[in-house]
Amino acid sequence: MFEVRPEVIATPALKLSFHVAPWDRPAFGADTAVLSEIEIIDPDAARRDFRRFRTWCRRRGIALVACRLDQARLDALAFLEGQGFRFIELNYRPHRTALEDFTPDPAIAMQAAAPQDRATLAAIAGRIFAAGRLQVDPMIDSRIGDRRYAMWASNAFDNPAQSVVKCLLDGELAAFLVIEAPSPAERFWSLVGLVPAFAGRGIGRKIWKHVLACHHREGVARVSTSISSHNTAVHNLYVGLGFRFSAPTVTLHWCPGGPVADRAGAA
Repeated sequence: MFEVRPEVIATPALKLSFHVAPWDRPAFGADTAVLSEIEIIDPDAARRDFRRFRTWCRRRGIALVACRLDQARLDALAFLEGQGFRFIELNYRPHRTALEDFTPDPAIAMQAAAPQDRATLAAIAGRIFAAGRLQVDPMIDSRIGDRRYAMWASNAFDNPAQSVVKCLLDGELAAFLVIEAPSPAERFWSLVGLVPAFAGRGIGRKIWKHVLACHHREGVARVSTSISSHNTAVHNLYVGLGFRFSAPTVTLHWCPGGPVADRAGAA
């Protein structure tokens, strides 16, 4: 489920790299794809050559194509919008160093999630994210986005590149994180969730500070994560925690067959 098979279209006018996203099929009830690279050499001829990608999408029954590009790639952004792609969000990758600034909170315990936690954490993930790119896209049934988040949390238990941890506040489940380790001194928070009962009380800030302190104790020097521009509250939270923000990428969506209904849920 976690392996991708890159495909390439290369002409004198256009170069595309793309792949099917197999982890999305259970959520969509159809295949989705990621357009990972694009190079436009001759814009006029590239529009003609893009038909090959359209044909590939039609033959594969692709419901959604997602693409993220550096915000400075105005030529590629304009080209893709001309092919039917739509702006969805700005995606930020804030990072934090100097983790020695944080100290553990004795009321909070961070521990590895056990297999029996899978269903609970997946259920929480399936109902707490309202600003994800699938939820805000009016062409996609929002229930697909909810299901994808639930699957994201569940699949992390099987993904060798990820670990799932839970945070207990005074012994009660308050939050969870899906964490990746790009290197021994780095951590990437792939998915972060706060139990709804603890929302709006400043507890999320306390928990993230505790997790950062735990990372420092593990020898981690740098933590990063991913935030949508639609998630203003979380954006402000990370600013308050001292995370630094670099230039964002732009997320684009294209639905080759039109609006995407909740086929998996209907099944």
